[in-house]
Amino acid sequence: MSFDIHLSKIECFGKHGIYDNEKNNEQKFFVDIYININDFEEDDISKTINYEEVVDLVIKIVARESFDLIESLSKNIVKKIVNQYQKENLRINEIKATVHKPDTILKSKTQNISVSYFEKLR
Repeated sequence: MSFDIHLSKIECFGKHGIYDNEKNNEQKFFVDIYININDFEEDDISKTINYEEVVDLVIKIVARESFDLIESLSKNIVKKIVNQYQKENLRINEIKATVHKPDTILKSKTQNISVSYFEKLR
């Protein structure tokens, strides 16, 4: 038994991309997080993921760090969430971060570009 947690379309701003204008000018990103955790019996926030903390962590990562590739950004988000929340009383089984970059040079041809990074931790 387990729980699936979904945090969708976390609005973030950061400087990620391979072009100079992407590195120098803040852009909008959206991030989706999926986390599967073990079942628990107690009605206790310490037994689960604190959604507010995860949202704040994602926003901070996107704003404070800079990557050429959104692939690297999505992987970094996963690694930091796992590092912060994987503990004895809270077992993350699976996690996925999807980074959406709506304003790319392809925006006249696409509505959105996104990359997902997924880890199975069992």
